[in-house]
Formats: sequence, structure tokens, C-alpha cells
Amino acid sequence: MSRAVFSGAGACEDLARFVNRALDDLAPGRIRYALRVDAAHRVSADLTVWRLGADRFELMSGRHMDIDEGLAACSLATEGVDLSADSAIFALQGPASLQALQGLTDLERLARLAYFAHGEFTLAGIPCRVGRLGYTGERGFELVTDRAGADALWECLAARATPAGFAAADRLRIEAGFILFANECRVAPSPTELALGRFYAHACPPPRMRLTGFTAGCDTTPTLWQPASHTLPPPGPGEITITSACPGPRASAAGLGFVPLDPPAQARDPAGRFENIRIRSLPMYDPDKARPRGPWTPRG
Repeated sequence: MSRAVFSGAGACEDLARFVNRALDDLAPGRIRYALRVDAAHRVSADLTVWRLGADRFELMSGRHMDIDEGLAACSLATEGVDLSADSAIFALQGPASLQALQGLTDLERLARLAYFAHGEFTLAGIPCRVGRLGYTGERGFELVTDRAGADALWECLAARATPAGFAAADRLRIEAGFILFANECRVAPSPTELALGRFYAHACPPPRMRLTGFTAGCDTTPTLWQPASHTLPPPGPGEITITSACPGPRASAAGLGFVPLDPPAQARDPAGRFENIRIRSLPMYDPDKARPRGPWTPRG
């Protein structure tokens, strides 16, 4: 992840223009999801904006080029600072995330942190900015700290929660219906085609396709699977353009892909990698998306 801070009288307007989403109504201490969209209304990446104060914001993205472009788009009324090289970001995810921090910080104050809100905390003596959000569709936090404290914070977290790599997060985000820009954006989708039009301030062209879930058979275990090509065509009649896949709970594979607006219950993979494909609605579990914003229980 890469991040930068934007401050000054022009920060709100400059950053809102960059992410194509209003920010003047974003309260300090809150986080807003946004998209990078080109002139043809095609999504290239997603990112988050964290409001730190009246004229101070933080931009966070999985692509460093978004940080470079955001800084280059600043007016003279905005100062931008790239913090990426000096930062460490950890994800603590799952229903026991709060309890895992017992004894490391003010747990009662942390428990009051709302979904898509953030605050300054000290964890085991290490200053952190903690946001209540994540990439898994589960309750959890993102922890942002200086690189100097990263090793010590990791040791504390790894002693209290099971260390996991990106493959674990990837599987959960697929089941939750969350996009990965490096996969889903290979089809050059519009915000509407990703079902993310509410996060974009402009009108989109009529949709050609829609994002869906699927289960299927597969000869190999699709761990950290990506399409073979960096650019993918939209689906034809009866087809699914598969963009993400992982081991499935009820089949050998589950994943995300794009289908025509009126797809069949079963679809064909033109690349021939997956078979017996069944279309599933998104998200594939927790249809009300209640888990990430749900209350903390006494056990987590």
C-alpha cells in the first residue's frame, strides 16, 4: 500500500476532483471509498480517502502511481507529501480482532470506532492510526504506523492473531464480492458494471456487462489466481469473463467474473480453464453485508 497526506486550503477540492467524489461532507475521523476512473469512465483502481482534519486528508492506494498522480494534480493551495517509504500497514481481520488487542490499547475507545472511521491510538507503546475497515468482508482494522515501529508491532500482533498472507485475504474478498484492481479492472469496467456507481460523481455509459460470482470445477487449485492476459474482452452471449478465482467452499473453485446483462444460470469460460460454471449472486455470503459493520461481542 502507498499513502500520501494532502493539506492546505485547496486540499479538499483538489482531492475530490482527483477521486471524482465529493469530500466536503466527509467528517474528520471518517474514511471514504473512491475510484480512479479515466475519461472513458473505465475504472483502473480503487482507493480510500481518510479525513484527518478540516484541511488535511490522507490518500491510500494499492498502486503507487495513484499517489504520484494525486500529488501531481495538486494546486498551489495544496501541499502533498508522499509517506509510502516510511509507512507500514497491517490488516487485523476477523470477529476476534478487537479481543486480540486486549491489553495493548484503550479497548473501550477502540470498540466505539464506527465502520469506515479512524482514530489515533497507541498499541503496545507504538503510535498508530487505526481504521475500522478491511479487505475481507469481516470485522477488523487496518493499522498504519511508521516503519520504525513495524517490527515491534508485528511481533505483538503475530503473538495474538494467526499470521496470514495475501492468499487468505484474497479468498475472503472474493467471497465478499470485493474487487482487486489488478484482476477485475482488466476488463476495463465502468463503475456501474462493477456495481460501484454510487461511489462515482459522474454519469456512466450504458452497461455492457455486470460483475457476478460463480462456482466451478477446476483441474488445479486456483490460489492467488489471475487471468493470463492483462487485458480481457467483455463476455459474449452465454460466456463469463473470469477475473478472480480461489478454492471454493462448495466446488473446487469460486470466483468473480463478468457476464452479459442477462446471463444464463450456467455460463461457459471461453478460455477453457473452468467448467460446470454456476452463476452466484454477490456477495456469495453475508448478503446484507452485516459482518464488517456488526457490533463486537464479548468474545470478539
